Amino acid sequence: MQELAQAMSAAIRAGEPLPKMPEGLSLDDAYALQKDVVAQVADGDVSGLKAGMTAPAGQQAFGLTHPLIGSLYGAGRLEPGATFEGLPGVSLECEIGIVVDANGAPKTAGPVIEVPRMAFADEADRNGANLTACNIAADRYIVGEQQPLRDSYGDIQVTLTRDGEQVTTAPATDALGGPHAALAWMLNEANVRGLAIEDGMLLITGACGGIHPATPGHYVADYGSFGTIEFTVT
Repeated sequence: MQELAQAMSAAIRAGEPLPKMPEGLSLDDAYALQKDVVAQVADGDVSGLKAGMTAPAGQQAFGLTHPLIGSLYGAGRLEPGATFEGLPGVSLECEIGIVVDANGAPKTAGPVIEVPRMAFADEADRNGANLTACNIAADRYIVGEQQPLRDSYGDIQVTLTRDGEQVTTAPATDALGGPHAALAWMLNEANVRGLAIEDGMLLITGACGGIHPATPGHYVADYGSFGTIEFTVT
């Protein structure tokens, strides 16, 4: 497993396809492998956690019956207005990110665009355990302006447009029932999986409106009164 973790980490750092994954990897083994991969890719700079596979349709496609949890790389953070290349496997997700203290208590919240990169070399490797092992395709993420955590996000609609054309629209409660419920799930799952919570970490709570390919264009993610994020894919 150590050799596999090294090969996976090297591929992730280089932006290359992942090595062939072993057959029959259990979820527990996948999470153990994920820890090794994250340690090597992040080199000590883990800036937060991410919830993945929060939608039933995505879970079904990967043979799962539950969400997954992974880590955010500090080096992957981008600011609003960022420009990046729409390489193969790169996707976009509208999310809400919550900054927590060392006890997991929320400090602030704000819009986030996750920019994951799915890099399986073999389509047969696309399953839940392998996705867990590669840290749920974590790569980059754009962090919008933070605000105090609201009591409810039921009135927030998230709309993503590309060059003025709508890509998706969904309520902010689309992922795991909303930020409060998602945060509770993430903190519990982090404890189960032995993932540390540190002061100032960003927890991104799942896709609102699905996962979309990073097609070139100028994007605006409009969260209404919660804020906006603009970025460009070349």
